[in-house]
Amino acid sequence: MCPNRFPTPLSAPAADLGGDGISEAIDLSEIKNPTHDLSDVSVSELGDIIINRTKTQVSPFVPIVKTPNYSENSGNLTGYSVEIEDKEEKTGYRHIGNVSANYLLLRNEDVRALSMEIAMKSGLEFRESRIFWDGARFLHVIDFLESEHLSDDEEIGLGLITQSSYDRSWRYRIALMGKRFVCDNGMISGEFFAEVNFKHMKSVEDEDETWQEIVKRGLSIIDQAPNQLHRFVEALRYLCSIEMTESRMRQVWQSFPTIGDSLMGQIMTRYVQHEEPTLFGFLNAGTNVFWHNEKLKASDMRHNESFVSGLLAEREW
Repeated sequence: MCPNRFPTPLSAPAADLGGDGISEAIDLSEIKNPTHDLSDVSVSELGDIIINRTKTQVSPFVPIVKTPNYSENSGNLTGYSVEIEDKEEKTGYRHIGNVSANYLLLRNEDVRALSMEIAMKSGLEFRESRIFWDGARFLHVIDFLESEHLSDDEEIGLGLITQSSYDRSWRYRIALMGKRFVCDNGMISGEFFAEVNFKHMKSVEDEDETWQEIVKRGLSIIDQAPNQLHRFVEALRYLCSIEMTESRMRQVWQSFPTIGDSLMGQIMTRYVQHEEPTLFGFLNAGTNVFWHNEKLKASDMRHNESFVSGLLAEREW
């Protein structure tokens, strides 16, 4: 049995959104795990939040800038560079990539604050649980305590996952997701949960208005949560009823050709040693490996979503 590592959650009343659907910016000092100076975050955990870093030890919340590039000969503007503060570099900044004039730079600190604002306005109990940062891609996870019983001793809850990047590899994305409370496994599935995608481009003259639209659309995602959670749990119940036989195991693996031998071995080890011999047990083995990888990578999130959605697809196993 996996340990239950959930701390005391936050509880917030639903906010009065007013005429435009937006309240004033949230004071993060009211939120558990306040981060008065996020640029100094350099530890593996921030209060109860797990912070996974790969490739760099730079904090996810150091300054980042969009600077103009000019032609050496003509002096004409040729584009913009995205640069992040890095004390290991001679200039004090590390170049991440080149972008166009209308690229909208979303700071990780702002992305996190927006997720917290949506969670606070939802009126649901929640906690921050994870931050992933590899120097270019940022991921933030909030756990809600809204849940539904899968069985007498098993509850499935909801999470809110937000992704963004500085190198254009990830669009801004905010989505609901499933959480298995007993082991804190995250289960991502665009097939079952609503999401909002936002390209890092200025679509209106006022950038703040764009962010306001994201807040309102994010709140509409939360409104759909109970129905989506119920549909998700019903699909999990179906997996619980399917025995994992040798022939079915072969069939399942054929559905995931992008999962390499190393990950396959980890999933099989987890399944044999800890999980029940059903498709639900197999799902838990995979999501445990992808979600709790000590050297978490962006590809783990991609594998998580394809694995969950693939197993829950409407098919006869």
